[in-house]
Amino acid sequence: MTTLPEFFQRRSDSHGAIILVSGERRIGKTTLLLKVREAAQHAGRSVGGFLSVARFVDGHKTGIDLMNAATGETVALAEYREDTAGAKTPATKHYVFNPDALAYGLRYAESGQAADVFFVDELGPLELERGEGWADVIDMVRARVFGVGFVVVRPELIDVACARLDLPPGAPQITVNADSRDRLAGELAAWIKARPESGS
Repeated sequence: MTTLPEFFQRRSDSHGAIILVSGERRIGKTTLLLKVREAAQHAGRSVGGFLSVARFVDGHKTGIDLMNAATGETVALAEYREDTAGAKTPATKHYVFNPDALAYGLRYAESGQAADVFFVDELGPLELERGEGWADVIDMVRARVFGVGFVVVRPELIDVACARLDLPPGAPQITVNADSRDRLAGELAAWIKARPESGS
């Protein structure tokens, strides 16, 4: 995978760039992208897509809220459960998903896919292994009509994501950790500010 400094130097004006964002659970991938979203808006860039924001109660993660990247509006996306066996709606090992919120996510992606900065947080087992959830967003990412797209993928699904998104060898990937998160936010903010708008 290409390192970000190399990518910044080569592709500062590329249209349809895809950057995979990965890292262990709860390391701050969405936190990083929220900072990128804010920087893009401050720079006058359009944003689209969606972000999955953790919901905490008394320090414990109780669920996930879906944010419309364009407006900042949120809706409950998923609830945490120790055991999701028997769930009547889409579910992973510990999360039961709200079908209405999944539909909202598809709408946010469809309406925002031509933005200067496009967010897909995230493509996970539902999409990449089971063809459920936001699987239709995969084709939107592959279409590359956005300026730059940030796609969150957990480490164990990177190879699957690259194959499904038709990413070539050397496609850029950000690995987020506690030490790199703030530095990456600054680098990405400066990079986005220097990029032309999608319609330019």
